[in-house]
Amino acid sequence: MGLFEKKPSCETTHLNELQEKIGYTFLHPEILLQALTHPSFGFEKRSRFEDNQRLEFLGDAVLQLVITEKLYLSFPSDPEGDLTKLRSQLVNRTQMHQLALSLNLGQFLRIGKGEEKNGGRERPSNLADAMEAILGALYRDGGFDAAKKVIGKLLDSAIRAQKTHPFSDNAKGDLQEKLQAVAGESPQYLCISEEGPSHARFYTIQVHWRGKILATGTGSNKKQAEMNAAKEALQQIEENLLPPTQG
Repeated sequence: MGLFEKKPSCETTHLNELQEKIGYTFLHPEILLQALTHPSFGFEKRSRFEDNQRLEFLGDAVLQLVITEKLYLSFPSDPEGDLTKLRSQLVNRTQMHQLALSLNLGQFLRIGKGEEKNGGRERPSNLADAMEAILGALYRDGGFDAAKKVIGKLLDSAIRAQKTHPFSDNAKGDLQEKLQAVAGESPQYLCISEEGPSHARFYTIQVHWRGKILATGTGSNKKQAEMNAAKEALQQIEENLLPPTQG
């Protein structure tokens, strides 16, 4: 079994639910456990637990390659510049955060007590990091084909959405126009969290309209987070996941 040859432990047996959601059963569940391990976990225990940072680094590269190939094949007539824009919508941290939420990933994280008290299981950056680390773990455990299959499944709806909803540089304007046509009111954007050091901020923005939270977006700056929130709201409205108005 090589590098990850270990006997199953009680810590790995509870991961069956997550593996079912992902659609892949790890040959070496310990590597999945590592992908879920936040640096605070080993730090508090003063033990040399391998955290998920290296797997996150690997997962980011795997994600980029899989999505690049997918877009290259799915949009045969699109120029390189458009493909680059499309890819940026599928591999950013907002997308990874949304995927993590869809898997309820927070409940599986191994984090320190201090981090947990500070909302670490819901922190967008922790969830995005763990999601990328899982993709790295998939590659380490099953190779490129396994990672490609799972990424294709997890991002299938997002990729299809790119075909039906062309890339827009003005999602905020598009959303405002759509909502004002319905009720004459503009959406409002609220920053609900700001984390990370000054050189690597991570913002979470909610877009509100008529007393309702339409969507949430994240980004490395407030403008990007607002744009991602607007894009998410537009997609949900188009897919009839949100009512166009509030009674």
